[in-house]
Order: sequence, then structure tokens, then C-alpha cells
Amino acid sequence: MKYEDLLEIAANWAAILTAGVATIAYMRFVGAQWLRRRALERHLREEKLMGHDEGRRTVIHLMANLAMTESEVLQAGFQSRKVKPVPGKDDQGRAARIYFEYDGDDLPAPRKM
Repeated sequence: MKYEDLLEIAANWAAILTAGVATIAYMRFVGAQWLRRRALERHLREEKLMGHDEGRRTVIHLMANLAMTESEVLQAGFQSRKVKPVPGKDDQGRAARIYFEYDGDDLPAPRKM
């Protein structure tokens, strides 16, 4: 076998391994995003089901309770179909903060009194 043949085989294996590593890295990245989104949805759902208030929570609250960074909370909140962002208004009616609230279909119907 010539040197060129060995080099070609090594290059082909390197390309295959690179594709495999890239696929695994991408799957881990997407999986981590999915886990963060699920944790956010679960937390907000539990907060809403407690019934103390509307279940709206600020990004700071969510960062502290879910051990996520601000960007991770924002990304999970905006990617979720079950969580809606709600603007918090200041005295002049301008948006001053962002709340996230659970808005999924699996909540029990409110009781009539």
C-alpha cells in the first residue's frame, strides 16, 4: 500500500469521525434546550396550580429557582408553546419587566363558586 492510499483512508475516517462528533454535540445541545424548556414549563405549571396568584414569575425568580442563566430562561420561555411572556408595566404604563406565565391546555378548569 502506498503512502497516498493510507493518507486517503485516514482522511476518510477523519471525515466520518468529525460527522459523528458533530451529530452527538448537536443532539446534546438540543437535548439540553429541551430539558430547560420542560423544567420551566413544569415550574410555572406548579406555581399556577398552587393558586396563590396568577402564576406569573419574573426572569430573576426563574433564574434562582431553576438554576439557569438569564439567556437560558429567556430562550426556554420564548421557545415554549405552553409559556407566554407577559409584560410588567411601570407607573407610566410602559413595559418594565418580563413575566412568564404557564398557558398550557392541561390545567384543570377553574372552579365556579
